[in-house]
Amino acid sequence: MSRIAWKTLSSGESESLLLAVDFAAGSRAPAQFADLAPLLDPPLTLWASRPPGPDDQVPPTGNAYLDWWLGEVRASGAPVEAVLGYCAGGVFAAALAERIADWQPAPRLILLDPELPSTSGLYDDFHTAGDSLSALLTPAELDAFHARGEALKAQYGDDQLPVAGRELADTFTAAVAAAADRLDLDEDIRDELSGAFVSLVSYLTAATTLSPLPAWTTATALTTTAPDHPVGDEHRVPVAHDDLLRSTATARALQRLLAERPVGATGTAG
Repeated sequence: MSRIAWKTLSSGESESLLLAVDFAAGSRAPAQFADLAPLLDPPLTLWASRPPGPDDQVPPTGNAYLDWWLGEVRASGAPVEAVLGYCAGGVFAAALAERIADWQPAPRLILLDPELPSTSGLYDDFHTAGDSLSALLTPAELDAFHARGEALKAQYGDDQLPVAGRELADTFTAAVAAAADRLDLDEDIRDELSGAFVSLVSYLTAATTLSPLPAWTTATALTTTAPDHPVGDEHRVPVAHDDLLRSTATARALQRLLAERPVGATGTAG
C-alpha cells in the first residue's frame, strides 16, 4: 500500500516492524535513522516517521500527530516489535508505544539520546535556518532576521515554546516571502523554502502536549551522555551525539537489545 506518514528505510525477513520517530532534515548535522538502517545486520524492517506538512491539515497536537502516524501502522496489519525515538522523537515514541498496545502486545520502547522539546534549541535552529537563506536575503534582511530571533529569545526565554515557535515560524515565513517577491520565485519554491522550519515548529509544539516521562522510566535508552530525565535501563554508546545514528556501535547495541526479545516474537518478555 502507498504510505505518506512513514518511509521504509530497510526491509528484513520478519513481518514485524520497527518504528523510528525523528524529525529528519537533509541538511542537519546529526545523523538520521536513514544512516542507521544500512548498519543493521541482518537487516530489519524499519519505518521512519514523516511529519505532516502544511497541506496535510494536521493540527500541532500530540494526539493529532499520533493519529497521523498510527493509521498507516494499523492498516499494514504488521506487528510492531519496537518503537524507537531520537531526541524529541522519544516523546512521540513513548505515546506511540502506549497507543499500539491498545491492539497488540506492548512493543518495546527504545530511546536514543531522549530529550524534551526545547525552546533554546529551536532558537538555534531558527538562526541556522536563516543562515541557509543567506544567498536569497540581503545583508540587511539577514541582520533583521537574526535580530528578531534574539528579540524573541529575550522576550520568551526558554519557556512558552508554542508561542515563541509560532512567532519564529511567522518570522521565517515572512523572510522567505520577502526574498521570493524580490526574486519572483513561484509558490512551490516559497513553500519548499519555508516548509521545513514551519514543520519543525509544529512537530515540537505537538510534542509539548504529550507527557512521556512516566513511560521513559521503564524504557531502554542508548545514550551518549547521561539523560536529563530518568530512564529504565541506560546503555552508554561511546560516540558523539551527532554520530549516534551513524555508528556501528549503536547498531550492534540495538540489535543486542532486540535479541532479548527477537523481532517476530512480539509480546514475549524483554
